[in-house]
Amino acid sequence: MGGYASVQLNLENKDSLYSVQEKITPEDYYNHCTGSTPSGSKTCLVPPELTAKVSLYQRVDLSYQNILELPPSLPLTLPHLTCLYVAHNKLAALPPTIHGFLHLQDLDISHNEICELPETFTALANLRKLDVSNNLLSVLPVQIDQLESLEKINVSHNKLEHLPIAMGNLPKLRVLLANKNQLGPAFEQLCTDDSQAEDSSLKLLQHLRSCYHQTQQGEVLASGNMFKRERGSVFDSKILKAGSAQAFFKQIQTQAVNTGNRILTPLVPPPGSTKLDADSLKDALLGLFYGAAIGDALGVFTETMTPNQAEFYYDKDNFLANRFHVDEYRCHYEKGDVTVASNIVISVLDSVISWSGVVDELDYAKKLSQLITLSDKPLISPVLQGVTAKSNFMTDPSCAAKEWNQQKLNNSGTVSDSYCLPAMIGLVIAQFHHLVETQENARRICGATHCAEDNLLAAELFAVCLAKLIKGDNLEESLGCIREVVEERRHSNAAENNNNTIARNSPLKTLETLSDCVNIYKAKGYQDAVLTAVLKGRNASIESQAVGAVLGLHIGFINLPSHWINFVQPAFRKHLDKKMNALFDVMAIP
Repeated sequence: MGGYASVQLNLENKDSLYSVQEKITPEDYYNHCTGSTPSGSKTCLVPPELTAKVSLYQRVDLSYQNILELPPSLPLTLPHLTCLYVAHNKLAALPPTIHGFLHLQDLDISHNEICELPETFTALANLRKLDVSNNLLSVLPVQIDQLESLEKINVSHNKLEHLPIAMGNLPKLRVLLANKNQLGPAFEQLCTDDSQAEDSSLKLLQHLRSCYHQTQQGEVLASGNMFKRERGSVFDSKILKAGSAQAFFKQIQTQAVNTGNRILTPLVPPPGSTKLDADSLKDALLGLFYGAAIGDALGVFTETMTPNQAEFYYDKDNFLANRFHVDEYRCHYEKGDVTVASNIVISVLDSVISWSGVVDELDYAKKLSQLITLSDKPLISPVLQGVTAKSNFMTDPSCAAKEWNQQKLNNSGTVSDSYCLPAMIGLVIAQFHHLVETQENARRICGATHCAEDNLLAAELFAVCLAKLIKGDNLEESLGCIREVVEERRHSNAAENNNNTIARNSPLKTLETLSDCVNIYKAKGYQDAVLTAVLKGRNASIESQAVGAVLGLHIGFINLPSHWINFVQPAFRKHLDKKMNALFDVMAIP
């Protein structure tokens, strides 16, 4: 045990309760609950007999001791601990080593000053009963469903604004106390804990389980993810304070139509251009861009692998816990990194915002060239490698693309890949309500790098699908044209080659994966759909990005898996948040 004293273990300790607690009087209890500790009371440390040497205690009670912190080494000196009671102390946090209590079943940390549980907390695989009531918690771990043994939990009297929908995925949970929080009126009746509502815990659990199941199907919005909206100067208005976000949004729309004044809000959608209200539109767009980033970051795990290799190195269940396999490609990445595909999305979005919705090929070529030059990550698109290296790319990108394409055709080389698709994610915002213009913009920007007909067709189909979803069309309507073209190509290939598969390097292959993964989403939910694309390997980042974008747009940001959002590189998330706030300003979305 390292530097700990080597002494003979006292076997009598195994079955006894360690406690330094004296009898608690009503006055003592009142003082502890109200914080009015009598003068002369001292803060205490965990007793040295528990920290200086290994002991066999399975149950330890350190309640009512004014303890400020638990030593990080405590799991080493209490390796057999099953019950720990540290209620009514002054703990502000738990040590990150808390998961070292491998056998812990009962934990009482109520009546402390804990603001947040450590990330390692959900590794307490044997925890059955948790009392964290009367603390200062504002959130619970988003991966709380990893506490698979949990049967009872008390989170009452905290500052929780929502309960993780993952609580509905705790298989053994049968008692949940959550009253006296800040959950809002929707939960007040469910959380009521009085003599007239004996089944409130059961009703709350049933509600969470129903929500979890529906969320996996994309049917409801989970109250999980929150986006910090930082409004620009256009919102320094009494109008915003006087009414709802939707009322303000409609007023700006009407003003833009009646006066033609779009100086501050050049991308405000015309009235009737989308079935989504202001809040739903904001959530959908956040889902689009964050879903794309999630798919890209997860795709890094398997990019360039064969499906068999992907299956060998990674398990689908609890995917992020997999060891990140490092090879010639992945040695350039760390977990959570995004590829050039996500940076292309941001570059195009930046152009759309800067040019007030105008999509300019020269600006795109300039940004793309800078991005590739400055990137320290490998670029695996042969088309982008070849076209951006042409001397005339910055001055006439479409001409450079055609020249490169012809050269490759003459040499029987590959002339298409799926790297024309990321730009469509940023591009579609410009004129989503005008499908003909969306198609024209898609072909024009795609043609600046990828001029093969498969690329132009795939870019157009993908952009229109996204535009229809933003307009508020349902998923099947939005995906209809993609499904038709994919099926037609399959039949065509079967007739010509007796093989109904689409060529791997064709961007239509990515759209085929998208179509297949939407079917999986309908049966098993968002996470299964995205991971199916990831575990295909090959062009995993692009294909998972496309799946994540479409389904993220469909279910909304608030319904994305929180642990996947947090997995994406923090610096990229910060950059994306900044761009999204700028986008919402020019769209007049409060």
